[in-house]
Amino acid sequence: MSRAQGISSIDTTNEIFPGSSENQAGPYGLGLRVPMIVISPWSKGGWVSSEVFDHTSLIRFVEKRFSPQHPGILENNITKWRRAVAGDLTSAFNFVSPNSATVPLPSTVAYLPADNQRHPDYVPAPPVDQTLPSQEQGIRPARAVPYELHVIGHADSDESFRIDFNNTGKNTAVYHVRAGNTQSGPWTYTVHPGAEISDTWDLAATQGAYDLSVYGPNGFLRTFKGSTSGQDKPRLNVTSRYDDERSGITLEIVNRGAACQLSVLDVYSKDQSSHSLKGGEELTRHWNLEKFFGWYDFVVEVSTDSTFQRHIAGHVETGEDSWTDPAIGAAKPASV
Repeated sequence: MSRAQGISSIDTTNEIFPGSSENQAGPYGLGLRVPMIVISPWSKGGWVSSEVFDHTSLIRFVEKRFSPQHPGILENNITKWRRAVAGDLTSAFNFVSPNSATVPLPSTVAYLPADNQRHPDYVPAPPVDQTLPSQEQGIRPARAVPYELHVIGHADSDESFRIDFNNTGKNTAVYHVRAGNTQSGPWTYTVHPGAEISDTWDLAATQGAYDLSVYGPNGFLRTFKGSTSGQDKPRLNVTSRYDDERSGITLEIVNRGAACQLSVLDVYSKDQSSHSLKGGEELTRHWNLEKFFGWYDFVVEVSTDSTFQRHIAGHVETGEDSWTDPAIGAAKPASV
C-alpha cells in the first residue's frame, strides 16, 4: 500500500527534515506525548486537559502573560506550524473563577510524628517483583478542547482508497495515519480550521486490501478496513454528524454496492443492532451521548465480509467543560 498524494495546509518552515541516507525527508512533527502535572491556585480540582501541548507551550505561556508589556520576549525560533498545532497552556487554567469549587483534602493525621526525637533515616527498598503502574479508576473533570474533527474514507476505485480530512474546530489539528497491513507510513496531515485536505492510497500492492487508522486529539479515531477485490464486496460510506447542543452523534451509512447485512455496535452501551441495506439505500441513526459525557465508540461490520470494518470513536466537543473517558475510568488495573 502506498500513498498517492498528500497536501499540508500549514507552512512547515524549519520543521522539515532534509533527509538522509537512512531516512526520507519529511516534517519532524511532534514527538511522543508525556503527561504534565500543573500545580497552581488556578488549576485545582483534578482537572484534565487534552489539548495538544509541547515543550514550546511553556515559552508561549510566558509570552501570553508578559509580551503585551515586554514585546522583546517573543521567541522567534518557534515556527508558525508549531504555534498553530500546540496550545499555550492557558486552557489548563481557570482564571475566571478559580475558587468556585471546594476541593476536599485528605487527612494528614497519619503523618504526625510519634514523638519529638530524632530517628534514623528511613531508606525505602524497591520491591523485588517490579510492576507497572495501572490506570487509576474513575473519571475526572475535563477542560474543553478546541477541536471538531471529521474524517471520511471510501474506495475511489478497485485499486485506491481515499481519505478526506476536515477541521471545523477553532484550532489547527494534526491527523496521524497508520497502516495495519503494510510497513508503509506513518503519515501526518495538518489541517487549518475550516479547511479540508485529502489523500489517496494505492492498493495495487495489497491486491485491493486496506487497513488504515486515523488518529487525532482527545481520543479521535477512524479505522477503515476491507478489500476492493472480488465480487460483491461491501462498499459502505460511513459518515458522522455531531449534535453539539445535545451532546449526541448521528451516523449515516450509505450502501454504494450490493445488498448486505450490517451490524452497528455501540461499545459504550454494548447495544448492537442489525440492518439490511440494498444497493443505494441509506441508514441514519442518532445516539444521545449525555450518559457517557459525549464520548462515543461505534464498530460497523458486514456479515458477508469478515475483513470489512469501520471504527468510529472520539468525543463530541461542545465548547464546554466535560469529563474524561468513562471507558478508561472503568478499566480494571492491568496485571503485569
